Amino acid sequence: MEKNTSLSRNFHNLTSHYNVYFNGYESYSQGIENANRSIRNDYNRILDMFLYEDEAVNSAVSSDMKRAIDKATKVITFHSITAKPKVKEGNQSAKDKEFYNKNEYNKWVDDSYMLMGKAYMYQGEFFLATETFKHVLVTFPKEDIRYLAMIWLSRAYIMIGEEREAERILTTLADEDALPKEYLHDYYSTRSQFYLKSEEYYPAADQLELAMEQKGISKEEKIRYTYILAQLYEASGQNSLALEKYKRVTRYSPPYEMAFNARVSMAEVFETGKSNSDDLKKLLRKMLKDSKNLEYLDQIYFALGNIAMEEGEREVAIEYYQLSVSTSVRNQYQKGYSSLTLAEIFYEDPDYILSSAYYDSAVSFLDGDYPGYAGLASLSASLGNLVYNISTYELEDSVQILAALPEEQRLAVIDGIIEEVKKEEEEARLAEQQAMQDMAFNQSMLYGQNQTQGGQEAQQGGQWYFYNLNAKSFGQPEFRMKWGDRELEDNWRRKSKRTLIQITQEEGSEADTLDGGSATQVLDNKTREFYLVDIPLSDSAMKISDVRLEDALFNMGVIYKDQLLDYEEAIKAFKELISRYPETERGPSAHYYLYELSNSIQNPTEAQYYASQLSVLYPESHFAMLLNNPNYLQELQEEEMKVVRYYEGLYTLYQQQSFNEVIVGADRAFILYADDPLIPKFQYLRAMALGTLDGNEAMKVALDTLIAQHPSSEEGLQAQEIIDYMFMEFPEIKEADQAAEAEIIYAAPDSTQEHYFLLAIHVSQNVNQVSFDLLNHNLDHFNQYDLSIDQMEMLDSYNTLVVKLFNNAEGASRYLRDIEENRDTVLQEIPPSLYRMMIISEANFVTLTERKELTPYYLFYLKHYLKQEE
Repeated sequence: MEKNTSLSRNFHNLTSHYNVYFNGYESYSQGIENANRSIRNDYNRILDMFLYEDEAVNSAVSSDMKRAIDKATKVITFHSITAKPKVKEGNQSAKDKEFYNKNEYNKWVDDSYMLMGKAYMYQGEFFLATETFKHVLVTFPKEDIRYLAMIWLSRAYIMIGEEREAERILTTLADEDALPKEYLHDYYSTRSQFYLKSEEYYPAADQLELAMEQKGISKEEKIRYTYILAQLYEASGQNSLALEKYKRVTRYSPPYEMAFNARVSMAEVFETGKSNSDDLKKLLRKMLKDSKNLEYLDQIYFALGNIAMEEGEREVAIEYYQLSVSTSVRNQYQKGYSSLTLAEIFYEDPDYILSSAYYDSAVSFLDGDYPGYAGLASLSASLGNLVYNISTYELEDSVQILAALPEEQRLAVIDGIIEEVKKEEEEARLAEQQAMQDMAFNQSMLYGQNQTQGGQEAQQGGQWYFYNLNAKSFGQPEFRMKWGDRELEDNWRRKSKRTLIQITQEEGSEADTLDGGSATQVLDNKTREFYLVDIPLSDSAMKISDVRLEDALFNMGVIYKDQLLDYEEAIKAFKELISRYPETERGPSAHYYLYELSNSIQNPTEAQYYASQLSVLYPESHFAMLLNNPNYLQELQEEEMKVVRYYEGLYTLYQQQSFNEVIVGADRAFILYADDPLIPKFQYLRAMALGTLDGNEAMKVALDTLIAQHPSSEEGLQAQEIIDYMFMEFPEIKEADQAAEAEIIYAAPDSTQEHYFLLAIHVSQNVNQVSFDLLNHNLDHFNQYDLSIDQMEMLDSYNTLVVKLFNNAEGASRYLRDIEENRDTVLQEIPPSLYRMMIISEANFVTLTERKELTPYYLFYLKHYLKQEE
């Protein structure tokens, strides 16, 4: 043990300070410099208070911090003095007693522990840091350094999610009048971080302001804290203060990226009437021309859009936001946020088609942790569904109008559309050519290479002109900037608002025929045939079109009513439905919804009208009863409870093993409650009772019926599990089931038909060797027949060799008998249990290749070929 003398203390203090600790602290300082250089700030969110919160920093400074830890460890290991000094003779002063009771006599050991703990923090080793700071508190309970240890311990607790412990320590420190001034900026910045983590922006800003007033803050910290203050004020709606702080950041000569984002953010917090926008707009337009900002054009355009929106220049703002979307290269967040801004603008109009396109883009580019993301995704899905139905409605409405025209007039309209298509494709080609040139320039500046893509996708690939819905909405906003924005009103009632050509430019992209099949030939969208193929010129095609149109109108009404809460548009949709299709099966629900909607918009006259129509036209419907009988829902519930009680009674009988009564009671339930949701439960209970009385095969037949009628029900899934278990435990049941299935799917053998020979080898055996041996056998004994060998995989653990072709069943059978006689040559030592031989007609072979299950056909072969030969 090292002696504790004045000489030894001086030696270890000097060695620790000017040799080991000094070098360790230098490494720590170098790490801080590297941290400032390597941090990648996400300016879309409030910046982290401290650099060690960034995982990229943890990696970048790891080696520097490791050296600092090593040096600190060396001080503690080799220079610590814990031995007590020799006690002076005579009376001891209070100072002498205090000195004697110290735990450590090297004054650099506590600093080394702190250096070690802080280095762990920058490495991201927060648990190790926590233990280190705790050790300082235990070992140096009366030294001033304990305050710094408490501050850093609270930081470590925050990082490991122990906010309560951090709060307890910070509260304790708040009551300490003796807190050294040199620690105050650490204390206040830590309190600010604590509030920031819980998104309490007002107190976070207050504490950070206090930290900024203290001594000991570095230039880098001053810049960073000022930027965070600006963000905190912006987040709490104090835009004037935020603007002041952003301006101050730019005056501190920050890194270029931070200066850029500060200038852009100044536009975010600009408020009309409180500051002059001319200088700000001039600055942003100047930034657009700076080649260093090519990567940030999306942010600059977005900032200009914010100013325009604040000043009431809505169309100008939309133009800037669209430019922000179209020029976004790397910043997916900005692309998503700009898209969201446009989506919200168009939703307020409302312009649901454009809004849907931009919401879809926003959901694609924003991260799942974006505030309110789940709601955005839900709204995007609703709008997408609405747009699909609008597209369907307008398509079917348009083609029905064309179908009603005389042929000469119909062809004239189509010819006009074709000319419009040619004109627009040329305009699009020229606009895209210019856009691609602009993009190539921008990309070459950013990446040193061109990144272009082919044009005219909007009208190629067999897409029908009537389906081109997105060409008018979101797909290429830069084209709209170049060659104009079509007027789009939210008027799906085409007859009174738009021409046929305007409508057909907005439709979707499916190219299905009206009979439900897909077009097998890709037609040129500049030919008459391209449009004529989908016009419903027959009665059957018109009926299909009517069904689609009716469905679309109803779905639109429901989406407007329940998801978008646009009651006016919902009323239009339902009115159109019952006017156009008075015999619709959806009449009761449409009338009831119109009754509800009329009440919602405070139109009691209309509400009373639809209530009366509902009662007159559909008096027995659930909706009429719901409207006219205040006790209807209660009566329905009571009726449902009757079924529940009936089922509970049968279940009790089943538990009492009264299986015959269960079967009879279930059969009665099928009659009394045929459409009730509990029917699968009755079927399941009946199947279980049958199995007990008549055996597994009877139970399987009942379970098969349940699965066929209710495959997705809970009972249907349980039934399938039971059948799977039965197949595993009772192979004869599975075999009987497969044999019955084979009788249905395979055709009766025709011995005159061409046949194949099948040799199925279990997957555990070497099928390639068998194929080689079979080929040699054919060359030696059947060379004159020009037989070929193919291989196919089956789902039930067999690889199958196919020998073809034989003129009839007899020829294939002779070949099979020959292989059986020469099995030692062809199959060598493969046991009979691991291979199967059979023949099959050409027609049945087609079925086998589709199903890929060998066993059912093998059972079919045994019955229809082998037994007949016997």
